[in-house]
Amino acid sequence: MTISIALDVDGILTNFDDHWRQCAEQVLGRPVLRVSDDHSMRTRYALTNKECDAVWEAYHAGEWHRLPLYPHAAELIHALEQFGTVWAVTSVKDLRKKDRAASLEGLIPESQILCVGEQSAQNKMLAMHTIGVRAGHKPVAFLDDHPENVNAVLPVVGLTVLLDRGYTGLPDTEYGVTVIDDPMDFPVLVEQFLKRTGRAV
Repeated sequence: MTISIALDVDGILTNFDDHWRQCAEQVLGRPVLRVSDDHSMRTRYALTNKECDAVWEAYHAGEWHRLPLYPHAAELIHALEQFGTVWAVTSVKDLRKKDRAASLEGLIPESQILCVGEQSAQNKMLAMHTIGVRAGHKPVAFLDDHPENVNAVLPVVGLTVLLDRGYTGLPDTEYGVTVIDDPMDFPVLVEQFLKRTGRAV
C-alpha cells in the first residue's frame, strides 16, 4: 500500500518571507528592512497597520502564483516520493489553488494540493482526514513551520515535524513533535519512522 506524506508550502517549499518583503518594497516605494524575528509580518518589518494592509491587498491581488521555490524544494519532494505520495496542505483559500499549483511548478499535482484557509490549524488537522478519505489512509508524516499547525496534527499523524525558522511570538510545540532546522532532515526522519514501524519500502 502506498503511503501518504503531507507538508506545508510557505516556508517549506516556497520562500514566502523574501517574496512578501519584495512586494512590500514595491507597494511602499522604499526599502523594507527586517527588524525582528517576530512571526507577524507587520512587526517583523516595522510596518504600520495601514502599510501592512496595503501590502497584503497587493499580495492577494497578484503575487501568490509568483512565489519562488526554495533551492531545496525539488530535492525535498523527490526524496519524499521514494516513500509514497506527497500532499501539500497549505493555509490559503481554495480560490488560490491554481496559483498555489503554479508556484509549485508541477512538483505536486493540483489534485494533491489542499487549501485549508488562513489561520487554520484545526483545518490542517481535518485535512489529514481528507487525505485519508481520498488516498485510503491518513498521512504517516507531516511537516510545517508553525507550532499551532503541528500541535493540531499531532494526534492523527505518526510523525509530526516542525521546521524551526527561528520566529518569535509563537507557541511551544507539544511533546511528541520533532523539531528540525533543515528541511532535508525530514526525508531522513520519514525513512527512520517507516523502518521503525515496519513500513519501509
